[in-house]
Amino acid sequence: MMPLDYLSVARFQGPDAGDFLQAQLSADIAALEPGDATFACYCTPRGQVIGLLLVCRQHDGYLVASAAELLPRILTRFKMFVLRSRVEFAAQPGLAVYGIELQEDITDPGVFQPDGFPMAYLFRENTGESGASSERFKALEINNRVTWLGPETAEKFIPQMLGFDQIGAVSYSKGCYPGQEIVARTHYLGKVKRQPVIVQLQEGLQIRPAERVDLLRENAWSNGIVIDSAPAKAAGTLFFIVAPREPETGPEELKYQDQSYRCATT
Repeated sequence: MMPLDYLSVARFQGPDAGDFLQAQLSADIAALEPGDATFACYCTPRGQVIGLLLVCRQHDGYLVASAAELLPRILTRFKMFVLRSRVEFAAQPGLAVYGIELQEDITDPGVFQPDGFPMAYLFRENTGESGASSERFKALEINNRVTWLGPETAEKFIPQMLGFDQIGAVSYSKGCYPGQEIVARTHYLGKVKRQPVIVQLQEGLQIRPAERVDLLRENAWSNGIVIDSAPAKAAGTLFFIVAPREPETGPEELKYQDQSYRCATT
């Protein structure tokens, strides 16, 4: 169990909490039963992802986790759309999020597992534990195409460019939400030209989010944008990069600031 200091939590309650989240987020929140969890995108009207959220249904409301640097901004934006909805929400600084790499079923009511993922999230009282081990869990998230975004990468990509439609964060059958028309049109017209590429380098390398790199695939270089990174489990560095969809083969080299680095796996 690893404390994830890069995530913060908010609680949503009230008779209209579910309907409010359903109208604002890209996932089908109405389909959640108590104990269920799903990833969801909060988008601008132009379909660009402000942040990825983990929405967890409780009997009396919802717990929502998102990037610590983005959650205050998301909650402020939510307040603009409350209108007459009977919903209350606020940040929960007393709650912390812990990552669990699942090896067996866990029945703790504070544990939520997104459908089909080999990891779960535990919400419990913040004890001030060190988050040093959070990088290990972040590597697991990246390998499963989960990245939370940050101030440098928010409002830059539609969900499909980040692969969020592949992790259950987008429903194409639910009702309207901000950006839904653009997200749906892109899906049905098949016009997404960029996608996430997971790159592992053989050595440690720090690259800030939103910085550009070049990837060598099939003897041709193409540019990519770094979204997130974490130390790889064995050695080296793992990167979540948005790059051109073609070619489909994994990169052999990554170039950053005129220096080339050999890719270990992709």
